[in-house]
Amino acid sequence: MNIVELTQRCVFAALVALPAGCMDLPVDADVEARQGGGPGIDLDIGADGTPGFLLEDVELRPGVTVDLFVNLYGTLDKASKSKHCHFAVHGGVFAAASWRPYAEALGEDACVLVADMPVRGNSGAPQGALFGDLDLFDYVTAIEEVLERLDERKIRPRTILGHSMGGTLVQMLQQRFLDEGSSLRKRFGIRDAILVASDLPAEVPWALGDSGDLSGLIQAFAVEEPAYGSLFEIPVALWPAFYFTDRDGDVVPGALTPAEIEAGGFNALGEPLRAIHQLNGTGPFTSRPSAGAELFETGTRLRAIAYEEDIYVQLAESETLYQHLTGDPASRCFVRVLGPDTVHVLQFSNPQALVDAIADSEDCHY
Repeated sequence: MNIVELTQRCVFAALVALPAGCMDLPVDADVEARQGGGPGIDLDIGADGTPGFLLEDVELRPGVTVDLFVNLYGTLDKASKSKHCHFAVHGGVFAAASWRPYAEALGEDACVLVADMPVRGNSGAPQGALFGDLDLFDYVTAIEEVLERLDERKIRPRTILGHSMGGTLVQMLQQRFLDEGSSLRKRFGIRDAILVASDLPAEVPWALGDSGDLSGLIQAFAVEEPAYGSLFEIPVALWPAFYFTDRDGDVVPGALTPAEIEAGGFNALGEPLRAIHQLNGTGPFTSRPSAGAELFETGTRLRAIAYEEDIYVQLAESETLYQHLTGDPASRCFVRVLGPDTVHVLQFSNPQALVDAIADSEDCHY
């Protein structure tokens, strides 16, 4: 059974259990600003009680703004210590809280900063456009603006991580900077980039994405939300089938239940349908986003973490991605994480495995 057949079997089999109707996206709660933190650090408090930074009126494109919340998982008592923080980017249909288990596994000295993209977690809905009108370029702009606002506060992480779609966004951001004659290193002092189970750009062959079978799957979960527009929604009841099954179609040990996923706030019920089509090169898009060869050749070291039982991106495909982005044929900073539970969202079910994989590759170079 190939990867496309397996994905279809797992997901479409789960559809029979889907209750009638679509789950409503929650209305965004107001964020209450409070003072806190150590000397020189003023923290806001999100609606879910998470400390962080409320960034108001972040411009995504002319006439379109959004209030974004940067969640702080761990501690940051001085701006000068932010160089040890990780700035993480969550994946599609995930929220910033999807990085919280990783931060907790890092231990008490952890500092992980994660911005909620619009209409999830502690962030708001865009003003000037429907949420469903946004695309990946808007998300890349959001990340760039968040890093700029943090930099103005002298908060300058040296490591950026991207999971799943977040990996694509990190690649797109670096590509944008290089096209402008800059880079993550030159612009924000970022020395390390870590892609975790990253989606693949147009230049890297992808069995699942290139099969043409994703179009029907995406449309099966396309809905119209009056307040938000055309969205791609995965009801939390189907998350085990989407994310916690191995290459044999079995739910893996340690898989979270839908109740645990929802209680943790890991999920976002919707993503702009346009952005999901763009990510996968489907619908109105003829190809996936582009990432040039040797995008991370110098300046910012790239590591790529890939999982053996990931039903979306195979180990060999992730290694090709790494080699394409670095020009390193020896794959010195490519990390395979092996084991029966190593699914696409291992950072939820076994975050220590991700912590160990990153730590074990700390001294790699190319």
